[in-house]
Amino acid sequence: MKMYIAVLDEFPDYMVPTLVAHAVLSHHMTQEEFAWDNETNDYSQLYNVWLHASFKKCVVRVNQKEFDKIALLDNVSLSHENKTLDAKKACAVLVIGNEVPNVLKYAKLWKPKV
Repeated sequence: MKMYIAVLDEFPDYMVPTLVAHAVLSHHMTQEEFAWDNETNDYSQLYNVWLHASFKKCVVRVNQKEFDKIALLDNVSLSHENKTLDAKKACAVLVIGNEVPNVLKYAKLWKPKV
């Protein structure tokens, strides 16, 4: 069980920490709010287990094609920065259980461009 934070490769490296911080907080707030409304939701339960028992996470760098595939997955939160990339969605956040989709399984961990 792990949180995946996928950052679009065209997003500037110097802004990635801010983007990731906002994206993860936004995802968390959405899940906390949703959990109050519907405690029987499978994703809310998965997220709750991840939050309290796992808390593993990784940040990956993805191209536009990969980002588009990730955006179609269930329970994904998409985020952006208002003044970067013309406010284009550039970060996707979701928690995955045991079955990791190939688009995330083979994504490369994020590191600054050299």
